[in-house]
Amino acid sequence: MNKEHYLSIVDGIIASKSFGRSDTYANMLKYLVTCSLEANIPKETTIASEIFGKERFDPSQSTLIRVYIYNLRKKLKKYYENEGINDEVFLEIPKGSYEVKFTKKVKEKKAIGLKKWHILLLLSFVIIPTIFINYKPNKISNTALWTNILKNDKSTMLVLGDLFIYNEKDSIKGGLKTIREPEINSIEEFETLVLPKHNKPTDVEPLTYAFLIRNSVTWVKDLSKVFFQVDKDFIIRTMSRFNPKELSDNNLIVVGMLKTLGIFKDYLGNEGFTLNKSELKYTDEKTNQTYKYTPKGNADEYHTDYAVILKVKGPNNNNIILFGGIWDTGASQSLKHFTDLKLAKDLENTMLEKFGKIPENYKILFEVSGVDRMELNSKILHLEEITKH
Repeated sequence: MNKEHYLSIVDGIIASKSFGRSDTYANMLKYLVTCSLEANIPKETTIASEIFGKERFDPSQSTLIRVYIYNLRKKLKKYYENEGINDEVFLEIPKGSYEVKFTKKVKEKKAIGLKKWHILLLLSFVIIPTIFINYKPNKISNTALWTNILKNDKSTMLVLGDLFIYNEKDSIKGGLKTIREPEINSIEEFETLVLPKHNKPTDVEPLTYAFLIRNSVTWVKDLSKVFFQVDKDFIIRTMSRFNPKELSDNNLIVVGMLKTLGIFKDYLGNEGFTLNKSELKYTDEKTNQTYKYTPKGNADEYHTDYAVILKVKGPNNNNIILFGGIWDTGASQSLKHFTDLKLAKDLENTMLEKFGKIPENYKILFEVSGVDRMELNSKILHLEEITKH
């Protein structure tokens, strides 16, 4: 195909309902396609100059281009799921690149020289029996990471970290206003940091319910898929409703921002993790060296977070797995290593390379980066086996 033909394909995509009416995204797609066809792949600074007129653009200080490219990929995906589902040529912008790739759909070839009944006989006597003999379900629930949770008789409880909120009398407008302060996430912090600011304790009161963050729905959904594979169920609690007496009765999966993990923060402290506002410290007990990590960027755009997976034994020889992040990005990506088959296999292989086995108990600290909590990548910074009881 010549350049004009590819550009006509682009015009069709831009005109579609799925792509939407945006001159900026239309100009960006045309520009990237033209550059790709000319084998002249642009840099972020060039895109900023040509599309947005920004002559002085610093990619280290602005995520503008990465966010627009991320949204452009979403628009193309939506188009090929709808109007472009039968297109013969697909346009794709691979992650980490600003080059547009063109892929032709491969047409299915028809079988030649075999009648239908020949094929049926072949399936019946050769292929189908072979499939059933050699078939091993490739399920996330079959991975070694899940063995201790799914292969015992104890029930499982999912504990979701929730956010503390309280009511305060509005001295200007009257009535009450509900307040969420990032540094207040327990009744103890409320009594220490909020009450002393008010002359009348009746001016403020903690609510009988808390606030679940948006990603909690995704956590429950992804874990439900895993447990469905083995025909098991789990109990759900929020941290504000968790009774410490339940600590020994179940296997526990705890997910949330680190500051929302309540009494489970003691387990993190025992393994060298401490959180001070938005700074996570980790002390390596072998070297006694302390590392400090702080999130960077805008949580709704490109940013970096830090996440922890901690697997330990509970008081009744039950299993406790904590998935947490400084922000909810880290919490989501840490859990994804147990709900996404590829990530689970990658984590298992890393453990096998380092320890020669999958440890029964361990601690992992990740660096997580990505856009808008969706396109996330994670890198292991610390991985240690826990051998003490």
